[in-house]
Amino acid sequence: MEKDKKIIISGAGIAGLTTAIWLGKNGFNPVIIERTPEIRAYGYIVSLSHKSYQYADELGILKKLCDRGAGIKASCYYNKNSKPMLNLDYQKLFQGLEIVQIMRDELEMVLYEEAKELCEFRFGNSLTNIVQDKKKVHVELKDGTTDTCDVLIGADGLHSVTRSLAFDENEVSNEYLGIFSSAYRLSNVLGITDRFENHMEQSRYMCVYTTGDGDLACVFIWKSDRREAPPQEDRLAMLRKAYEGCPETVQKVIDNCPQDEPIYMDPLIQIRMPSWHKGRVVLLGDAAHCLTLLSGQGASTAFWGGSVLAKSLIENSPEVAFEQYQREIMPVTTKVQPATRNAAKWYIPEKRLNYLSRDFAMSYLPNAFFQKYFRKKYSRA
Repeated sequence: MEKDKKIIISGAGIAGLTTAIWLGKNGFNPVIIERTPEIRAYGYIVSLSHKSYQYADELGILKKLCDRGAGIKASCYYNKNSKPMLNLDYQKLFQGLEIVQIMRDELEMVLYEEAKELCEFRFGNSLTNIVQDKKKVHVELKDGTTDTCDVLIGADGLHSVTRSLAFDENEVSNEYLGIFSSAYRLSNVLGITDRFENHMEQSRYMCVYTTGDGDLACVFIWKSDRREAPPQEDRLAMLRKAYEGCPETVQKVIDNCPQDEPIYMDPLIQIRMPSWHKGRVVLLGDAAHCLTLLSGQGASTAFWGGSVLAKSLIENSPEVAFEQYQREIMPVTTKVQPATRNAAKWYIPEKRLNYLSRDFAMSYLPNAFFQKYFRKKYSRA
């Protein structure tokens, strides 16, 4: 693609920022439109591994990411009676793997620091309409302004506005997993250090871990057929209800939820599409193929996908670049999505037999079995 072309990117998350950095460094004119007033990410841990790790190195930011790594050294899985079932030493688990674990907001801040010198940011704005012809995409924005670009990239997440404007409903499949998630940060009321804890029950669990600044971050996962998150002011009450009768450690984390910070909450939804592009509009990351946080590979695939798309655009026409990008990424996402649905039956078992089998396996199978499982997962993206 010819250099100095304007490319609008909707969304300043991992996928959008990564793409903008590649394009900006190679002579393009990326413009990022972000609906929030500033860069803001919910604070749960993510991993960049395998190809995304390699692209971070090629992009020149790997050392910065490693310097801001989460520092987790071990993880432990507890049963409903708070007895440990499985312990994993991360030095052994990740030995020989190309992987960095980092808080999502730390990752996005590193990306933003790189991107802000290479592209234009328009915070507090979003798309309201898209019209495209053979060579250009014309957009209307929430603030009443209009713009024209050569390519529009939708990297605006699970609830993508770009996707809803550019694609028909019959081109998008929303796969509800029947699972809800919630996350927030809190002070270190548990007194743990460099550690990741998973408190497992039937139909629900909580993971909690230390952040780089010594606080805690927590993620709750539970069975629910609800399809939309409640208003912010009702979320803590919903979380309390979902975890009635939970173990003492879980209850302590809920009781110490900060009252002055927003709580992330959403159902787990996988997005499936036969094609991620239409004309000169292309989707990226969760907007194209949401893997859900249960997969553990969403951030890595977003970074990988953004790198592949940008590098393809640098060398090719949009039509060829879109096909190359989809041809490389889609085979992985179409494997990860069903694998995640299967894993959900064991992480959040609804049937008692699955619940008992899971706890038995974690308690009595050798660590090498689980090390092999996780090493395979972190070698995909």
